[in-house]
Amino acid sequence: MYVCVCNAVTESHIHDAVERGVRRMRDLRDHLGVAADCGRCASCAHSCLKSALGSQAAGAPQAFPAAFSLMEAR
Repeated sequence: MYVCVCNAVTESHIHDAVERGVRRMRDLRDHLGVAADCGRCASCAHSCLKSALGSQAAGAPQAFPAAFSLMEAR
């Protein structure tokens, strides 16, 4: 599911970012551009971030494929 339409960021991108060390919304903005433009995605992105962090803490296997950083691709 797309979380940030402005920067084409999906739930999978957020879960992958958490696997690579992202822990805060600021990190998501810096690495993926989430909430950097219109900001409408901020609450959904925060929920996805919390979910991804919870899954990682519980040791649950991630069902999301590895993705590249959108900011690096620009």
